[in-house]
Amino acid sequence: MAEIIEFTPKQTVFVLNFTAPNPLKMNKVGGENIALEINKGVGTAWVPANNKRQAQDKLTNMIEVTEFTN
Repeated sequence: MAEIIEFTPKQTVFVLNFTAPNPLKMNKVGGENIALEINKGVGTAWVPANNKRQAQDKLTNMIEVTEFTN
């Protein structure tokens, strides 16, 4: 009998532009590989995920996002 190999979906890195309040509240999230750049409440995040909605959810779990601009 043949072995069944399960492939996990490939994650892509989504670039999310957003606005955040000042001061920014941040939660410690373990195991996430998210890069952030924030300047005067306007930021960009690089988030690996399976789709854009999942990337937005990961980012909002980590920091307080006022609005996504893209």
